[in-house]
Amino acid sequence: MSDVLRNLQEFRKEKEKIKLKERQEVEQTTQKDVENVIKKESPNGREWNFLTKAEPVPEDYEEQSVVSTRIAVVVYVVGQALAAWVQFGAVFFILSLILFTYWNTGRRRRGEMSAYSVFNDNCERLAGSMTAEHFERDMLRQRR
Repeated sequence: MSDVLRNLQEFRKEKEKIKLKERQEVEQTTQKDVENVIKKESPNGREWNFLTKAEPVPEDYEEQSVVSTRIAVVVYVVGQALAAWVQFGAVFFILSLILFTYWNTGRRRRGEMSAYSVFNDNCERLAGSMTAEHFERDMLRQRR
């Protein structure tokens, strides 16, 4: 019985060594790939280094957001109450939903790609995005 346990321990140690070695190889390869992507340009001339650049966020960003959100809520409630008082509440509510949707659409920095490919130049997709072709291929287990 002790031989079996000893063999099992040796097997587990070897297996851990192999996993550790594979992990290190993957990390090295990933780092090299990231460096290559940053250095190179894509075939259509678009630079990919925006992935590593981030614009600094002002320190008081969250404080401004909370204050402006509170003010907006108070203004909306007062406006809704006045609109309901003059029997215009449903229209005010629908218009406010439309405005709320418009104001909360994201703003992109120059050179930043949208998650929706139709808004990008040449309908370019983000790297790693799932498409209908990928989904169909995976569902039907086809090789391409």
